[in-house]
Amino acid sequence: MTASPIIRRREQLEKQERAYLAPFAVCSDSVSISGREHGEDPPADRTHFQRDWHRITHSHAFRKLEYKTQVIVFGEGGEMGDVVRNRLTHTLEVSQIATSMSRTLGLNEDLASAIALAHDLGHTPFGHSGEDKLRELVRSFNHNDHSLKIVRQLEHRYPDFPGLNLTVHTLAGMEKHDTPHDKTLTNHFLPGQAPSLESQVASIADQIAYRSHDLEDSIVSGTLSIQDWMTSGLEIWQQVWDEMGEIEDERVRLPQVTRRLINLMVGDVLAETQRRMREAKVATDADVAAAKVDLVGFSSGFAPLNDELGRFLMDRFYQDHRVRRGTVKGQMIIERLFTHMRDNPSLLPPLQYGDYRTAVDKGEDRLHREPLRVIVDYIAGMTDREAYKLFVQLFEVGHA
Repeated sequence: MTASPIIRRREQLEKQERAYLAPFAVCSDSVSISGREHGEDPPADRTHFQRDWHRITHSHAFRKLEYKTQVIVFGEGGEMGDVVRNRLTHTLEVSQIATSMSRTLGLNEDLASAIALAHDLGHTPFGHSGEDKLRELVRSFNHNDHSLKIVRQLEHRYPDFPGLNLTVHTLAGMEKHDTPHDKTLTNHFLPGQAPSLESQVASIADQIAYRSHDLEDSIVSGTLSIQDWMTSGLEIWQQVWDEMGEIEDERVRLPQVTRRLINLMVGDVLAETQRRMREAKVATDADVAAAKVDLVGFSSGFAPLNDELGRFLMDRFYQDHRVRRGTVKGQMIIERLFTHMRDNPSLLPPLQYGDYRTAVDKGEDRLHREPLRVIVDYIAGMTDREAYKLFVQLFEVGHA
């Protein structure tokens, strides 16, 4: 009897994928057809999509997510402000939900994970309010598009190509990422094709993560109380609360709300996805690419409950005056940094100033949009702390 190999090479891993993934999943060996943007030797002992998410987690932009705002700006959430979600913990939670759902559906967990881990790399400091301010200043900024720019151009880790040189499937999943807060304006990757199921799962996992965890953070931060939620009239809250029953330990009660809400949402999406795929007679990944409607989503009965939850979070949490104080302060910091460096570009760090001078010397854009883009890229890449520290250095008397 021949002993099975201890080390499993890429080719063997790809064969195993073909054996156990559903026929409508994206298999790693398809990368040999769609490829990467730049020529590169294939990995020896991992799949192409494993390489993608490994590269993402080792990137500079990924590490910076730890100090970027999800909802509550650092230092603005009272004594519990440091234990609410940040952009990194949110990203990890999205990846967990996406990979779990992918396994249940027979999809490629590595591809779903890569898309989920990369989906927020382009976020600015101070959350969505920071993005809104940059868009106002330069008329065009989209964090989804900026995520793509980071993995294609702004990361510098390899001598032979810019960016991370991710697979086209991962780039397409990032580009087609679609939630109420995330829409990309471009259509460069796999144009004319519907998003893969792995991409659609990553998108819905994003919604599930921020809805459920923002509910928890609204209470942990002290912005809302359980009583506020009890009197909200939200059917989705009542379903979760009734299912949970009496729990005396207060330490367990809130995590159980989050857990059961996630389970409720995931269960609805899985059942609805199965229904849609059967109705559309989806049997292969080619059927997915040709689909005219989203195959992954909430059911018609559950979607209004999710929307109602979103409206309540917007009115009572995101727009709460204590939360808004931090986001408005963040917008002011971004605007002051941008205008000051626009008027004094030599204040940029040496590498960024070199890029700025190169853009100016090209002289191709009399509106100077490309030089301004260097400043935007620099600010967008900052953490909340970096932006605040630079603001103090530039504008507060007594600091150098």
